[in-house]
Amino acid sequence: MDGKLSIFDALARRMAWLGQREQVLAQNVANADTPDYVPQDLEHGPFARQLARRLAPVEPAATHPDHLRGAGGRAERPADSEDQRERFETAPSGNAVVLEEQLIKVAETQMDYQTMTNLYRKHMQMIRMALGRGG
Repeated sequence: MDGKLSIFDALARRMAWLGQREQVLAQNVANADTPDYVPQDLEHGPFARQLARRLAPVEPAATHPDHLRGAGGRAERPADSEDQRERFETAPSGNAVVLEEQLIKVAETQMDYQTMTNLYRKHMQMIRMALGRGG
């Protein structure tokens, strides 16, 4: 474990990724008027894969015969929850940056970063409490 607590290592990696994503999104906003500019984004994959490796999958269990099941015994995703990867607006100059979309992504990134900061703070409080130094 190289001397770090795994939760703090995971939080630090996620915060670093969020910082990099914020830079990419800021570049998209800065190039909103640049001809032929295509917006970029970072994939969510690394943190999700790391989290999946550390957590065991949890499947719901029907504990009573009257429980409802989805088709095939599993819950189905809503029809409108598909990821949209298409660009819907492209300016005549070839620029595909949609400012509203980029600002929503920036807000999501800021909320995720605040969540990671809060998790870090709470884990530090738990450690202090465990060491008897107050919470």
